[in-house]
Amino acid sequence: MGRLPMPLTTESEYADDTEVSARKGGEERGPQAAARVGDQSGYDVVSSAASPHEFARPKRWDLFLLYNVAIPILLILAGVLIVRTLGVAEAKPVPPPDTSPAAVLQSLPATRVERVRSLAETGQQLELVIDGTVVPFREARVASEVAGTVIEKSVNCEAGSIVTQGEVLMRIDPQDYELEVEQLKNQRDREYRAISENDQEIANTQRSIELARQEVQLQQKEVDRQTALKTFASPAEVDKAKSALLQASQQLVTLENQLDLLRSRRLRLEAAEQLAATQLRAAEINLKRCTIVAPISGVIVSEQADVNSFVNRGTALVTIEDTEKVEVAASMRMDQLHWVLDQKRGQAQQQTSQTAGYDLPATDAIIEYEVAGRQGTVHRWNGTLVSYDGIGIDPNTRTVPVRLLVDDPTHYIDEKGREQVADRTNALLRGMFVRVRLQLRPQSELVVIPAKALRPGNRVWKFKADESVLTEQIAAAKKAAQSVPPTVAASSSTDVAAPASDDASEDPQDQPFDPAAWKAGLVQYSQTVYPVDSLRLQDARVLDPNLAPSLQSPDRVWVCEADSSDLAVGDYVVVSPLDSIPPEGLPARAEIQE
Repeated sequence: MGRLPMPLTTESEYADDTEVSARKGGEERGPQAAARVGDQSGYDVVSSAASPHEFARPKRWDLFLLYNVAIPILLILAGVLIVRTLGVAEAKPVPPPDTSPAAVLQSLPATRVERVRSLAETGQQLELVIDGTVVPFREARVASEVAGTVIEKSVNCEAGSIVTQGEVLMRIDPQDYELEVEQLKNQRDREYRAISENDQEIANTQRSIELARQEVQLQQKEVDRQTALKTFASPAEVDKAKSALLQASQQLVTLENQLDLLRSRRLRLEAAEQLAATQLRAAEINLKRCTIVAPISGVIVSEQADVNSFVNRGTALVTIEDTEKVEVAASMRMDQLHWVLDQKRGQAQQQTSQTAGYDLPATDAIIEYEVAGRQGTVHRWNGTLVSYDGIGIDPNTRTVPVRLLVDDPTHYIDEKGREQVADRTNALLRGMFVRVRLQLRPQSELVVIPAKALRPGNRVWKFKADESVLTEQIAAAKKAAQSVPPTVAASSSTDVAAPASDDASEDPQDQPFDPAAWKAGLVQYSQTVYPVDSLRLQDARVLDPNLAPSLQSPDRVWVCEADSSDLAVGDYVVVSPLDSIPPEGLPARAEIQE
């Protein structure tokens, strides 16, 4: 038998082995005993002159057999025993796929649908919301109509003061205008007296003309008499008579010319008298204009003159804003203007060619102002959309400017619906940024669609109940069951299509499936929907009796314009998420409540 090399041992192990060997060998000492021990163990002793341990420990065969033979055999036997006890996992026989109508209906994707309603069914109006700014209905800028020095100013003539129509605001020094009035009165009286004197001269001249005419008649008779007595009258006497006739005629002509001059003079004096009277009226008006009064009732916005200041004619003194009515300046997009104009189809025959397209139908509106810093405090006024603000589109914003009129800005409705009288703390003032709610009654038919049903790109998934869809799915399931192996059919029967929905209440697994509550149909998408306005409707059927109504938010819906041939009132739209819809449609099931 060959000798095996002995592994090196530690000092403690060598000491133990040495003691055992010493007891067995009669406590032999020395190098010879150590050599004998090494020979008996069957190992070669590795000795070293420098090491004090010259003998090796013998191998433990009991430990070797325990760890290398016994324990592995026991583990193998234990594994075999466990396998025999538990057995081998085998696939259970799978029944054939269920192709019954109920099973096929359950395999269809479950959807939640809601009915499309008309706007009239909701009991609400189409409401468009725009922003606006309060502007004065009428603004009077009072300017000085005469030049002079301000000598008096009313205590109410201050910015922010309320004045009434006809109230005196300022007085301008009237002395120059009083002197002018007095001077023109004297001139008018002088012209009047000159006319009277001229009338008297005319009367005197007329009497002189009458006498001159009589003189002419007498001289004419004398000439006729001298001419008739040819044998008794000398030529000198006849010539003398004719000379007297000529003198009388010349006197008559002179008086008549003087009368004409007097009449012309009277016309000139009348014109001068009228001019003096006109100048007098102008002077009196200027004198009256020295007193500045309020042309309208309202609030003074600004005042630019003070006592002892000189003002020229045309100088602005006071600006007064009329507070009896208020206007709101707003801008509308073209799509919003379309619905405003859609109300006036019945009035088209009453328009003329000149006004067609340039007027707006009277539309009721609610003007809302939210008080800054007081959340929930909203004041509301009733207004009316009356007209365009000018004509054309704003080139900067591409919107149409319009005007709204508030007839009674002194009364408003608070957030609790109570009518209140406005004062200076809550009046509708110029510059306020308000929200305008136009109450429209369009002629076009509009539908109401749940907000959850409106998809990106203004798409709507429409569900159309069709029993032929279930028939086709049953036929497809039977055909698939015949062509697919049992194991594959079993796995495919459990892998039913399900909607990607987070609403567990649509088809809960812990409740039995009721085929009578579901209807099969086809889901298709519609792209003919145009959203107009967003509403919030409170449906009494969804209220939780255990929760306060104030804590239950109403459902949000969209008022839309849709093609009636594609989406009409009474159709159903899908409000739950689904996978992509193919062009030919997606077979699905929905729980429809009649």
